[in-house]
Amino acid sequence: MDGVLVDSEREYLRLIERFLHESGASVKQEECLFLAGGTRMDEINFMAQKLHLSIDETIAKKEAFYHQYPIDYRAIRKEYVVEILEFLKERDVKIALASSSPMDNIKDVLKACEISSYFMQCVSGEMFVHSKPDPEIYEYSVERLGLKKSEILVVEDSTYGIQAASRAGLKVIAVSDPLFHFDTHLADGIIHSLDELVPYII
Repeated sequence: MDGVLVDSEREYLRLIERFLHESGASVKQEECLFLAGGTRMDEINFMAQKLHLSIDETIAKKEAFYHQYPIDYRAIRKEYVVEILEFLKERDVKIALASSSPMDNIKDVLKACEISSYFMQCVSGEMFVHSKPDPEIYEYSVERLGLKKSEILVVEDSTYGIQAASRAGLKVIAVSDPLFHFDTHLADGIIHSLDELVPYII
């Protein structure tokens, strides 16, 4: 979802930096880049370490701060998202989402972007002990879809996501991002925008 459907990772990075700076912590942008594609707890643990606070204290402080700066997900919906989803729907292709983000965030993003109806299933990394790059989220998603692995194409952007899909034995296409410089060497193809995905499907 993040980095594929919405350009949210930049927004999260901006908020993390601002939150830490305003909370009195010194942090450089490159220190936060590893959080892209990770879970909410990865973020909380990083913040707690920087702020020298407990997990509970960090969560409370972060939630109060983030409440002041809500993200307009519709405004950062990536180009060609609706077009590619419509393309898939017209061909009766099953569309599923497997994200490291919490389920409440997944629902908020899809609703804000007006694309909830396209997805037959959504799976959150918080449902598992280990999220990406562990392949469990994809193994679970494949089982629920009732498809063969050879029938599935995964679209990912982050290093963790690409690793998870590859380790699950799935074909994966990487959406490149010049800011985060994700490791895409395990991907079966690389695209720069979602409209370039069509040749991999037809």
